[in-house]
Amino acid sequence: MMRLSFFIVALFFIIQSCTPPPTAPQEIKVNYMNVSVPEEGGMSFVQYTREDERVLGPYIGENYYTKKLQWYAAPFISVSPDGENLAYVARSNEYDNLYIKKISGGRATIQRTFNRNVLDMTFSPDGKKIAFTEQRGSDKNIYMINANEGAAVQQVTASSTDEIGPDFTSDGESVFFTKSENSRYYIWNVNLKTSLLTQYSEGFTPHLTPDDKSLVITRNSKDGKGRGEIWMIDLKIGTETLILNHPEIGYSSPSIHPDGEVIALVGSTEKSDARPQNLDIYLVNTDGTNLRQITFHGGHDVSPQWSPDGKSIFFISQRGNETGKYNVWKIDVKI
Repeated sequence: MMRLSFFIVALFFIIQSCTPPPTAPQEIKVNYMNVSVPEEGGMSFVQYTREDERVLGPYIGENYYTKKLQWYAAPFISVSPDGENLAYVARSNEYDNLYIKKISGGRATIQRTFNRNVLDMTFSPDGKKIAFTEQRGSDKNIYMINANEGAAVQQVTASSTDEIGPDFTSDGESVFFTKSENSRYYIWNVNLKTSLLTQYSEGFTPHLTPDDKSLVITRNSKDGKGRGEIWMIDLKIGTETLILNHPEIGYSSPSIHPDGEVIALVGSTEKSDARPQNLDIYLVNTDGTNLRQITFHGGHDVSPQWSPDGKSIFFISQRGNETGKYNVWKIDVKI
């Protein structure tokens, strides 16, 4: 499919390396029909979309040399600040567009973009706008649209390099994003009123702490294995602190709890006798302590987003259907 072909060369592959096994591993089949598995006992999973809505998730593949997973890390869903609406990407008529659905229930969805190839998105702090990444040809840029009405689309970035993964400041006046430069990735900010651009640090998938004082980002390891690590950058004094890394596991896609103390993120899980290697949702404190895995399904669980009240995590998962199609799910989490 055309979409997969450009993701294979897209930004932000999280890669981990190890010596390949001497013989081809036996294929492990995943029972996607399971809504939960024994390791998730006591957790309640709520499904918010259906298979016929054709929800899209990120590209997830296997590195040819390392036999480890690699994936597109920017968020494919967003929850409005009032907790009433859910934004996601779905495919229709060979295009990948932005849709909005009421979290309170009902089958109605609102299509907000048309004939576009949307990759990721985020609500503005007041919930009135959505910033999103769109690919046109081989170029990716950030755009903005009214969340509720109208069809006018504002282009936020416009350069020959790829710019993706927007995240608003709390006042809604500027947007942090990731920009590729010579096969390396950097965090930038654009002021929406003046168009002033500012470069900050190496890394990708920026997510602001609630007080706007720090950014939590993903950064590839420097040991040649390219595993995703989670870092925090103090925007005032410029200090950079490593929060989480692992010699074999890659992490990405940090989403910060409203109290600013806990991060939900995506991490790779090594294969076992019961399931292949896959992606799951993890939690870690912002000081790097108390890492814990909260999903264990054999399918992929990605794009975690906290609810505004901090009691739940919305995410995309392959669980609950025969063929492993993505849907949006929610779990309640005690931190």
